[in-house]
Amino acid sequence: MASRRDELNAYSFARKRTNAAFLKPLPNGSIESAPRPLKAVVPSIVMGVVILVGFGACGILKPVAPQGWDEIGKNVIVGDESTTRYIVLQGKDKQKLLHPILNLSSARLLIDPKFKVVKVKESELDGKIPHGPAIGIPYAPDRLPSTEDADKPKTWAVCNRPGSGLNSKPQQAVFVLGDKDKKAVEGKNRVAPRQALYVEDPEKKRWLVDSEGKAFEFNGGSEAVNDRLRRMIFGSAQPQQVSQEFMDTLLVLPRQLGITMPVVSGAGGETTDPKVPERAKKIGSILQDSTGQKYVVERDGVEQVSGFIANLLEEGANADKVNGDGSPIKPEPIAVNAVDPKSDDAGNATNFMGEIASGFPRPWPSESLSVANDFEHGSMTGGLTRPTRNGVSCSVYNGKNIKLPGGEEKQLGYPNGVPDMQTWVGDDYPVKIATGANSYVTPGSGLLYTEVRNPKTKTGSQFLITDTGLRYPLPRNNDSDSKSGKADDEQDKAKIHLGYEGTHPPLILKAWSELLSAGPSLDIQSAKKPQSS
Repeated sequence: MASRRDELNAYSFARKRTNAAFLKPLPNGSIESAPRPLKAVVPSIVMGVVILVGFGACGILKPVAPQGWDEIGKNVIVGDESTTRYIVLQGKDKQKLLHPILNLSSARLLIDPKFKVVKVKESELDGKIPHGPAIGIPYAPDRLPSTEDADKPKTWAVCNRPGSGLNSKPQQAVFVLGDKDKKAVEGKNRVAPRQALYVEDPEKKRWLVDSEGKAFEFNGGSEAVNDRLRRMIFGSAQPQQVSQEFMDTLLVLPRQLGITMPVVSGAGGETTDPKVPERAKKIGSILQDSTGQKYVVERDGVEQVSGFIANLLEEGANADKVNGDGSPIKPEPIAVNAVDPKSDDAGNATNFMGEIASGFPRPWPSESLSVANDFEHGSMTGGLTRPTRNGVSCSVYNGKNIKLPGGEEKQLGYPNGVPDMQTWVGDDYPVKIATGANSYVTPGSGLLYTEVRNPKTKTGSQFLITDTGLRYPLPRNNDSDSKSGKADDEQDKAKIHLGYEGTHPPLILKAWSELLSAGPSLDIQSAKKPQSS
């Protein structure tokens, strides 16, 4: 009789044989070669775990939406497919609302200044948070200058060129140049101290504009004398017509500082100075030493004289009195130190007509001048040696003001400092601009500034320039809904939200500011307004 062990072995053999017949039904198969079902279970479980971990890691590394993306007023949200921009604000019932936003400026006005830009899948945007209406300021800029750039001085230039037709108004363009473009108004095209612009304003008044942007009218007492002054300085050159906006940017000096016809007192008489050469004894004569320095002969001695005034003495009414026949005065050559020029109490040589009043120097040019913008005959400035019909003259402001020795800026009417100016000429605009455009701002650049009505004002409206070529008003008052806190704490909200806290807006004269067209006001209340499609 079979034992219990034999029965168990027989049962195990029968079970294995049955499994082998199902799993590997081969004629020559054996129960030992049949696959074991549990042998594949463990690898399958391991593979499943690996796949699950992979999908989990993918979800972590590439989530549908970053954590905290829907916090109120914290992020600019960009749809992953449409690239539509949104912000999350609190609705009237204190629920979150997802608002499409027109531009980045509007978004920044409504959210935390330390915002982040986050990318979210459209499916998440469409399902989780209720959508509100599109909001924002139409035509506000998307790209804003950085805080550092907006706080740096910029070079401004307004340029005029002849109009396209006979008697047409001059064409005009304005430039606001950042660091990489500033060199465009430097170099060989910059008007040198020995040159000046000869221009005519819309009222037909003619002006001398020196290399520092100072505009002098001709104040000879009569139109005949003024014409003679202009011929002595500019020869046969014709004035370039410029706009009133161009003139308003210049340092237009008072009429009493205009160009007059100088005459030496007692001209034609004889000096008492024994060191003056015999051929130049007449008062009003001109001496010139080997260094080029000129001196004018006066009754009681000789005095240094600038090249500009010497030229007027040699060819103008002074020459008429000295020579009597209308011929110009020829400077008498002398050796260095051959004469003892007049000096002040400190022993410094004085200059003939060098001061208007005691201690206040005459702001006339110091050098004998040639015309920088004589485009009909060609100008040596900027290599313009050939005539051109489309010559360009520019008034250039270097973005800062200068304090003069002894407070002279106050006497000139500029208590905040004299604008640092220069002039420029060329055969085209200093920077190429798009066809039909009349303004240019260096790409990526801009300026936050305060517009002032006149040189004596220190307060005014605040504007932001961007590379759109527009100036955008920035309100100083509190334009948010919050009524809490001190009034001082609620100032300049727009400036802070746009990232310009701590900047120091310079004072820019209205004459320069208004050369740029104005864009919409960048304020918080306007940014909240719903916009229809």
